[in-house]
Amino acid sequence: MNGLTVFSDGTLDATEALQKLLDGRGYIYLPQGRYIISKPLVIRGGTCLSLAPQAAVKLADGANCMMLITDHTVENHDITVEGGVWDGNCSMQARCYDPEKYFYGTALQFLNTFDLTVRNLTVKDPEAFAIQIADAERFTVENITFDFNMMKPNMDGVHVQGRARNGYIRNIKGATNDDMVALNCDDGLNGKVYSGDIENIEVDGVFAENGYTAVRLLSCGSRMRNVKISNIFGTYRFNGVSFTHHNIIPGAPVWFDNITLDGIYASKAPQTYETEYDRNARDSTDGTYGEGVNDWAVRTQSIIWFAPGVKCGSVTLRNVHRIEEAQTEAVTIDIDTDVEIERLYVDDATQRFVNCPEMPLIRCRGEVKKLITNAIE
Repeated sequence: MNGLTVFSDGTLDATEALQKLLDGRGYIYLPQGRYIISKPLVIRGGTCLSLAPQAAVKLADGANCMMLITDHTVENHDITVEGGVWDGNCSMQARCYDPEKYFYGTALQFLNTFDLTVRNLTVKDPEAFAIQIADAERFTVENITFDFNMMKPNMDGVHVQGRARNGYIRNIKGATNDDMVALNCDDGLNGKVYSGDIENIEVDGVFAENGYTAVRLLSCGSRMRNVKISNIFGTYRFNGVSFTHHNIIPGAPVWFDNITLDGIYASKAPQTYETEYDRNARDSTDGTYGEGVNDWAVRTQSIIWFAPGVKCGSVTLRNVHRIEEAQTEAVTIDIDTDVEIERLYVDDATQRFVNCPEMPLIRCRGEVKKLITNAIE
């Protein structure tokens, strides 16, 4: 390990030295320092990469690549990444959609993994996704902090794609410029659409101020089932939790079943634009989706949203409590057009509007075949 001190002051490229350590597998510890990398580091099964709290890995200017990846050609068992800061240096990177050089902006990407743990670390300024997981079974992501400058669009937090099962995501803090947690059965990956069921997932504890969306669920061709989302706190410009399909595969079936939301304490994010952070969030959103979209989202987008065309089996909404201080017309629970829900259970839901007229708790423009309610105010 002593040889690493040569690369720990951030003046030399540490890629080869770090990769040599990773190739040896086992337990690898990075002491305090700043390590510059210019190519993706590849981590394989049987490896625990542990960074000191004061250790930071930073992507070199113009590297335009991911920071840490698994070898997707093989099954990767027993990988742990913990500690330190992973700095994507997004202001000095550019996305590329050329198939030969494809770089969407992901910082840490874990594909084809079994028994994956990512914990106790900070992801700073990724070009897009902070942590991307796909084709995974038995994974834990916990105690993650996001430190984003909000300069780029699609700056997701923990982005899980199908196939994925038996996962636990907890204690996620710090606003992102897209979904803080996304569970997407069907989505793009390295320039292609990858599909697979997502099941047996728990998300517990998401905290943000002026976030984008706390948790986004997506099905479009594959099924999502047995998902519990608990303890969502903070203010969000778009949604607290959204059920979506985004027409990823036109005409493909959409299916959510046995989805439980328990403890949604979210409201809309007041837009003051007093800080550079807030202005960056607005400008990057408007620059991508059209001028005024950011403010439109604050004004109209619900806390819990079932997007048009979503089909669900059983959905439970429990302990939904909203104290709204922003100026908004957004309802709390919006069941949009052409939505079908076989069974919806709503238990203990309240709302209070402080600075604007009260909006409906539930707006239904779709079909709920069986609605069970208890303690709604």
